[in-house]
Amino acid sequence: MPLPLDSEREIAARLVVLTLIADGELASREVEALERHHIAELLGVPGDVLVGAVAAHCQGLLARDGSPLRVLDLEQTERLLDSVRDPALRITTCRAMLVLSKADGRITLPEQTLLRHALTRWGLTLEDVS
Repeated sequence: MPLPLDSEREIAARLVVLTLIADGELASREVEALERHHIAELLGVPGDVLVGAVAAHCQGLLARDGSPLRVLDLEQTERLLDSVRDPALRITTCRAMLVLSKADGRITLPEQTLLRHALTRWGLTLEDVS
Protein backbone atom coordinates (compact mmCIF):
# COMPACT_ATOMS: atom_id res chain seq x y z
CA MET A 1 0.00 0.00 0.00
CA PRO A 2 1.56 3.33 -1.04
CA LEU A 3 2.18 6.00 1.53
CA PRO A 4 -0.09 9.06 1.53
CA LEU A 5 0.97 11.62 -1.03
CA ASP A 6 2.55 14.74 0.45
CA SER A 7 4.48 17.68 -0.87
CA GLU A 8 7.89 16.23 0.03
CA ARG A 9 7.19 13.18 -2.11
CA GLU A 10 5.96 15.35 -4.98
CA ILE A 11 9.16 17.41 -4.73
CA ALA A 12 11.25 14.22 -4.73
CA ALA A 13 9.40 13.27 -7.93
CA ARG A 14 10.32 16.63 -9.45
CA LEU A 15 13.98 16.02 -8.60
CA VAL A 16 13.78 12.68 -10.38
CA VAL A 17 12.24 14.47 -13.36
CA LEU A 18 15.14 16.95 -13.37
CA THR A 19 17.48 13.97 -13.58
CA LEU A 20 15.58 12.60 -16.57
CA ILE A 21 15.99 15.78 -18.60
CA ALA A 22 19.15 17.29 -17.07
CA ASP A 23 21.11 16.64 -20.24
CA GLY A 24 18.42 18.12 -22.49
CA GLU A 25 17.04 14.85 -23.79
CA LEU A 26 14.61 12.25 -22.52
CA ALA A 27 16.10 8.89 -23.51
CA SER A 28 13.73 5.95 -23.96
CA ARG A 29 15.98 3.80 -21.74
CA GLU A 30 15.53 6.33 -18.93
CA VAL A 31 11.75 6.18 -19.26
CA GLU A 32 11.91 2.37 -19.34
CA ALA A 33 14.05 2.45 -16.18
CA LEU A 34 11.32 4.44 -14.41
CA GLU A 35 8.98 1.50 -14.87
CA ARG A 36 11.50 -1.32 -14.52
CA HIS A 37 12.77 -0.01 -11.17
CA HIS A 38 9.30 1.07 -9.95
CA ILE A 39 10.59 4.57 -9.21
CA ALA A 40 7.16 6.13 -8.61
CA GLU A 41 6.30 3.38 -6.14
CA LEU A 42 9.65 3.75 -4.34
CA LEU A 43 9.03 7.49 -4.00
CA GLY A 44 5.51 6.80 -2.75
CA VAL A 45 3.77 8.71 -5.55
CA PRO A 46 1.28 7.50 -8.15
CA GLY A 47 2.83 6.93 -11.58
CA ASP A 48 0.67 9.65 -13.09
CA VAL A 49 2.19 12.18 -10.68
CA LEU A 50 5.64 11.37 -12.05
CA VAL A 51 4.47 11.52 -15.66
CA GLY A 52 2.64 14.78 -14.91
CA ALA A 53 5.79 16.23 -13.39
CA VAL A 54 7.72 15.42 -16.58
CA ALA A 55 5.06 17.09 -18.71
CA ALA A 56 4.82 20.14 -16.43
CA HIS A 57 8.57 20.63 -16.37
CA CYS A 58 8.84 20.39 -20.16
CA GLN A 59 5.94 22.84 -20.58
CA GLY A 60 7.70 25.24 -18.23
CA LEU A 61 10.85 25.03 -20.32
CA LEU A 62 8.90 25.74 -23.50
CA ALA A 63 6.97 28.65 -21.98
CA ARG A 64 10.02 30.74 -21.14
CA ASP A 65 9.68 34.42 -21.92
CA GLY A 66 12.61 34.84 -24.27
CA SER A 67 15.11 34.16 -21.51
CA PRO A 68 17.87 31.65 -22.24
CA LEU A 69 16.82 28.04 -21.84
CA ARG A 70 18.34 26.43 -18.77
CA VAL A 71 17.34 22.81 -18.40
CA LEU A 72 19.18 22.61 -15.08
CA ASP A 73 18.71 25.62 -12.80
CA LEU A 74 20.77 25.01 -9.66
CA GLU A 75 19.05 27.81 -7.72
CA GLN A 76 15.65 26.19 -8.32
CA THR A 77 17.17 22.79 -7.57
CA GLU A 78 18.49 24.01 -4.21
CA ARG A 79 14.97 25.12 -3.22
CA LEU A 80 13.64 21.69 -4.15
CA LEU A 81 16.44 19.89 -2.29
CA ASP A 82 15.88 21.98 0.84
CA SER A 83 12.18 21.06 0.79
CA VAL A 84 12.89 17.34 1.19
CA ARG A 85 13.65 16.87 4.87
CA ASP A 86 13.00 13.15 5.38
CA PRO A 87 16.42 11.40 5.47
CA ALA A 88 15.03 8.12 4.08
CA LEU A 89 13.29 9.94 1.21
CA ARG A 90 16.54 11.79 0.45
CA ILE A 91 18.38 8.47 0.10
CA THR A 92 15.61 6.97 -2.03
CA THR A 93 15.54 10.05 -4.25
CA CYS A 94 19.32 9.94 -4.77
CA ARG A 95 19.15 6.22 -5.54
CA ALA A 96 16.50 6.88 -8.16
CA MET A 97 18.54 9.75 -9.59
CA LEU A 98 21.61 7.51 -9.82
CA VAL A 99 19.72 4.63 -11.47
CA LEU A 100 18.13 6.94 -14.02
CA SER A 101 21.40 8.73 -14.74
CA LYS A 102 23.02 5.40 -15.62
CA ALA A 103 20.00 4.02 -17.54
CA ASP A 104 21.12 5.15 -20.99
CA GLY A 105 24.63 3.78 -20.53
CA ARG A 106 26.38 7.02 -19.63
CA ILE A 107 26.17 9.66 -16.93
CA THR A 108 26.36 13.07 -18.60
CA LEU A 109 27.96 16.11 -16.99
CA PRO A 110 24.58 17.75 -16.17
CA GLU A 111 23.37 14.50 -14.56
CA GLN A 112 26.63 14.28 -12.58
CA THR A 113 26.27 17.89 -11.50
CA LEU A 114 22.71 17.39 -10.30
CA LEU A 115 23.50 14.18 -8.43
CA ARG A 116 26.63 15.61 -6.81
CA HIS A 117 24.71 18.70 -5.80
CA ALA A 118 21.97 16.61 -4.16
CA LEU A 119 24.51 14.41 -2.36
CA THR A 120 26.47 17.42 -1.09
CA ARG A 121 23.40 19.42 -0.06
CA TRP A 122 22.00 16.45 1.84
CA GLY A 123 25.33 15.33 3.33
CA LEU A 124 25.25 11.95 1.58
CA THR A 125 27.89 9.92 -0.21
CA LEU A 126 27.66 7.53 -3.14
CA GLU A 127 28.19 4.71 -0.64
CA ASP A 128 25.06 5.88 1.23
CA VAL A 129 22.93 5.49 -1.89
CA SER A 130 24.57 2.50 -3.59
